[in-house]
Amino acid sequence: MGDHRDVFGKNLTRSAFVRGAAGAALALGAAPLSSALATVPNPKAPPLHLRPVHKSPLMIQLPMIGLGTRSMSKTEAKAVAGQAAVIDALFNGGGTVIDTASNYTGGDSEQVIGDALEKTGLRGQAFIATKISEQGKEAGLKAIENSFARLKTQLIDLMFVHNMVDIPTQLPALQDLKMRQRVRYVGISETSDTQDELIKHLDGLDFVEFAYAADFRQAEKNLLPACLDKGVSTLIALPLGRGRTLNKVKGQQVPEWAKKELAVETWAQLLLKFVISHPAVTVAIPSTLDPKHMVENLAAGRGPIPDAKQRERIAAIWA
Repeated sequence: MGDHRDVFGKNLTRSAFVRGAAGAALALGAAPLSSALATVPNPKAPPLHLRPVHKSPLMIQLPMIGLGTRSMSKTEAKAVAGQAAVIDALFNGGGTVIDTASNYTGGDSEQVIGDALEKTGLRGQAFIATKISEQGKEAGLKAIENSFARLKTQLIDLMFVHNMVDIPTQLPALQDLKMRQRVRYVGISETSDTQDELIKHLDGLDFVEFAYAADFRQAEKNLLPACLDKGVSTLIALPLGRGRTLNKVKGQQVPEWAKKELAVETWAQLLLKFVISHPAVTVAIPSTLDPKHMVENLAAGRGPIPDAKQRERIAAIWA
């Protein structure tokens, strides 16, 4: 049975990971055992690099490559089947993190995820993150309950106030859900040029979600260091830069030094390794509707992690 490895050089056997999470849950009396085990990766998958959830009483560690689902839709049976295959590829490859939102394709994204997890029985391997972006208490509570219904679950691992919409109203509602053990962790997301505003809200948060890529390094100056200092975990949206990064190198070969030193085969893998090599990054969540791309992305979560010199060498390609 393979070891779990994090980028801090720690090795954690899969059985020890399970025992630690379960033991912490029993000792604290904070959550049902089933929820403590809800992020154990597929034991048959090659191990991925892990990072800890800083404020987790259950000592949870997450695989550093997850799945973004902004474009998932239930418009046609063929498309739904393909999207379910992407989710299968995530779990088959050792991933656990699925990121969605109540407003992604009008709620379709949550519905596709909920249906797929129910059909396959994979809820126990999933770490589900979703978001609400409504104004006002009543609309926010309705969106929250819709998320639970679409995702077909009694426990959502992480819920964000999306794009910092109505934080004074929505964040207390999410914190109440956490107190009532319907949500494990709470956070705020923002991916625009104003995402540094998240720093003002870090106290009391478990996670933040924001954009970071080799050609969009704004977060390195203030936001990422603040998260590390405050012990706030991070989901990284748009780690491939909405396709900008891949378009710039289209038709070019991955540098030989990167293949040799970092064991990458594709540009997407090199870009993802750049993102997860930052010590404040917990999970990168590239979006895809292609199972082959999901497998490709997960490979970036294995093998060598870029050091400081290699990081700058990667970034220079997109400078």
